[in-house]
Amino acid sequence: MLGVLKITQHNDIGTWRYVPLQDFTPSSDIDWTKSIPEIDRQLYAKYGLDEAEIAFIESHVKEMA
Repeated sequence: MLGVLKITQHNDIGTWRYVPLQDFTPSSDIDWTKSIPEIDRQLYAKYGLDEAEIAFIESHVKEMA
C-alpha cells in the first residue's frame, strides 16, 4: 500500500494514506495473542480480502521468523 504512492525518497504523511492503522491494545478487533497464521486470517477477514488476494499475499510476502 505504501509502494502505490511512494515513487521517490520523499516520504511525507500523504504517502501513508492507504496504510491502515492497527489497534494493538486488548480492545482491538484482532486477537494479537493468536498464532501468526491465525492473525493473518483475522486481518484477511477484517479487510474483506478474496481468495485471489490472499493467494497473492501468501505467495509474495515472506513469512517473518
